[in-house]
Amino acid sequence: MDVGLVDALCDYSRPVFLFGLTPPLEGATQDELKETARKFVERSATLATDGFIVYDIQEEKGRTPEPRPFPFRKLDDPSHFAKVLKDVSGKESVVYKCVAESDPGGFDGWLNKAIDDYGVNAYNLVGGASSANQYSGPTIPDVAAKLNKRKQCAHGGVTIAERHIKKGNEHETLVKKGELGMRWFISQAIYDPEPMIKLLKEYGALCRQRNIEPKRVVLTFAPCGREKTMRFIKWLGVTVPEDVEREILDAEDKVGKSVDLLCAMCKKILDDTKGCGVPLGISVESVSIFKNEINAAHELFRRTQSMLLDFFGEPWLVQYKLVSKGAKRTSFDYGSRKSPAGSPLPPVKEPKAAKKEGGNGGLFEGLSEEEQKKLGIAGAVGVVVGFILGAVLGGGKSKPVAPAPEPPKKKGWGK
Repeated sequence: MDVGLVDALCDYSRPVFLFGLTPPLEGATQDELKETARKFVERSATLATDGFIVYDIQEEKGRTPEPRPFPFRKLDDPSHFAKVLKDVSGKESVVYKCVAESDPGGFDGWLNKAIDDYGVNAYNLVGGASSANQYSGPTIPDVAAKLNKRKQCAHGGVTIAERHIKKGNEHETLVKKGELGMRWFISQAIYDPEPMIKLLKEYGALCRQRNIEPKRVVLTFAPCGREKTMRFIKWLGVTVPEDVEREILDAEDKVGKSVDLLCAMCKKILDDTKGCGVPLGISVESVSIFKNEINAAHELFRRTQSMLLDFFGEPWLVQYKLVSKGAKRTSFDYGSRKSPAGSPLPPVKEPKAAKKEGGNGGLFEGLSEEEQKKLGIAGAVGVVVGFILGAVLGGGKSKPVAPAPEPPKKKGWGK
């Protein structure tokens, strides 16, 4: 059973998993937008995501006196590209919107079009890059109030754990934003786990003290495979400890080292905040144009997803299925491309409960070598990937690929 993105984000009984990207350049034709979306969906088809994040990229003047490492170029409207992504993939997106940079006279028109024409229901509201600047757009409370009146919509905000180290009040800010109707908070990219650990612990404690429900915090990670990418990450305000930066940039496989370090940071955050009561999610940014950083984002997503599912303390598995030609959620263009190997796909056999000694196990168990190859090809270009977490997502019982491990005694966010 498919679960809508807003429902997934607002269901604190389960984790949530997002994969982020930026829109193409402004001025791209509709065909070019669809092709960009198609390529992105094909590459990420085997990631078990609840949906995507489409970022709203602004010039952000006044963020820092340091020069921007990459020149600013205006991109397509994120709500429009979210619609294109949904048409191609069937998946919804959280759309970032920098409300402070918006045209005050045109914001209501933009929001109405995003909701009514593009079908975007999940928004992440962002303020100005610098409190020293004067902005012409509406305030976050104003926009939150507008979205609260749209019953099909939900909204969240950004949390920057580094602010908690400097000011010590980010946990109080999250509570105040929750009072505005925000249902989740997506973190800035994490390269230092300690600020996030401190924030999650103190936010959870404050919510218990006030007897209120903590909102979801989505932990964001982004791989880095080159010095210029590292400079941009730091320009965005991400704290990168000097020893972490040097370990990445001095490594022979820089992007691989960054993935290993970020996975270690994710594990530390999960281990050190166990029992804080704050529901979590994972987001991985894939905003690079370089192939090795794109591939690393996929690996990072899979590994951090496994960590969070293990941390949640329920039996879980990741499944995929071949979809019908009429289904939306596919990256395979049945109209213009032949089936893999030029012949119809073999029927999918029921998976056996356990892997035989020396066999492939899982969905491929019992198939001939040729059938396995065909299914493997299909899995790369024409599959829908989803995960089933206990009975939360399935709406019924599912047959496991392998015997599920015994559930630990402690499970959930707050135990």
